[in-house]
Amino acid sequence: MVIHDEETLRMAQELADRKGVSLSDVFAHAVRAELDRMPPALQAKTREEKLALMAELQKRSAALPILDPRTPEEMLYDEDGIPK
Repeated sequence: MVIHDEETLRMAQELADRKGVSLSDVFAHAVRAELDRMPPALQAKTREEKLALMAELQKRSAALPILDPRTPEEMLYDEDGIPK
């Protein structure tokens, strides 16, 4: 592993020193934490999995109640076409 950005390397080394762990451990922990934070839709591996997740999101979105029946134009503009 080669880190070309000196600031990133400096920060990683500082963190490793403060925690008393290796530089490799710092990067492994950071990558694992980032992967764990990813929403399920971004964790999908195949095209089919991504499409299935998108279909589920569309289904859930369509089931939500309509809180304001006005069109976007009605919400944004008055009867003279001037922005509200």
